[in-house]
Amino acid sequence: MSETKRRRPRRIEFSKRIMVMEMALLWVNTVGVIGLAYYSVFRGSDSAFPWLTAMVSLPWAAWGVSKTGYTMKSMRENTSGGVVYDSVVSREGNNNDVAG
Repeated sequence: MSETKRRRPRRIEFSKRIMVMEMALLWVNTVGVIGLAYYSVFRGSDSAFPWLTAMVSLPWAAWGVSKTGYTMKSMRENTSGGVVYDSVVSREGNNNDVAG
């Protein structure tokens, strides 16, 4: 009899789950605002829509900030077996005089 090992599915990291949920929420918000703009025009609103623009652009700007933070976090975590940039810069900073 051969025993087969069952692999447990890999758990998605919490930070990745947060990014996926945030992206889904952004798309729901964006589609909702587009629907609201369509409804406003359909009902005969002749006004400008800066409030609709803010409802879409501000959450996307916030997502850009959180995505940058997540990217920086993953850069710091994924350095096993490689060179860490900050340690190289700190070592090279002591040996870069012009006279040699």
